[in-house]
Amino acid sequence: MNYRTKQDRVSTGSALGVLLLAGVAGCTLEEVDSDAIRTQGLYADILAIAPGDGSTLVRVELTVGGASGTKVQLVGEDSLIAEAGEASEGLSRSAAGRYEEWLPSDAAGPISVRLERGPGDDPGGGTAELPEPFAMELETDDSVGIDRSSSVVALWEASGDGGSIDWAVEGRCIWADSGTTPDDGALTLGPEHLRVRPTKTGDDCEVLLTLERGAQGDVDRVFVPGSRFRALQRRGVTFVSTPARNETGGPAPAADAGS
Repeated sequence: MNYRTKQDRVSTGSALGVLLLAGVAGCTLEEVDSDAIRTQGLYADILAIAPGDGSTLVRVELTVGGASGTKVQLVGEDSLIAEAGEASEGLSRSAAGRYEEWLPSDAAGPISVRLERGPGDDPGGGTAELPEPFAMELETDDSVGIDRSSSVVALWEASGDGGSIDWAVEGRCIWADSGTTPDDGALTLGPEHLRVRPTKTGDDCEVLLTLERGAQGDVDRVFVPGSRFRALQRRGVTFVSTPARNETGGPAPAADAGS
């Protein structure tokens, strides 16, 4: 089922009506064309993420009425443009309701995204400040792996603004964990943050430790309330997590609080 005519174009209040009609007719809308939805009925989730290779991925997800609404496919004169410095790129559809493109820099500074629309509808957009890039490394020797009774210490270039940075660890043999720590250049994760899964006791596995320095941007009020724009510098290091001494019959490690 498709809703494409200008007279069928809906705003926030009547977007639910389109979805209800789909349900009554016995079909499910995975995507609705953008020319059926006014900008006021669009929820925009915008992300700019720089992974440390000198570029920045800009991703926009558009849905009807809210974050869990029907995904929106841009048609006709509707398009998304991302800009940073002198670079300007049109976003391409990468999945249902999702549009992406890479910008050729990860330098700190404003990134803007705008939704351009044809005559008779309002454009929209948002801006976020990409934080300062940084390098990251492990201080803990990982040449033969790091056992789960030991702490893991990571170092990076502190921001100097008194802010915070998010961390996360994940791997096949440990429980995923995450948190927030001061952006002061050092993080110590004790054994309580690298807990082995019961079915993986005694196993080695590769673990990814990521750090994210982020900022919240501003989105035009023309979009559905709650629309957001996040800009992130993300870095990661991997290491092999090896069994703690108590996993292999040795003494249990002493308690070691992590940051």
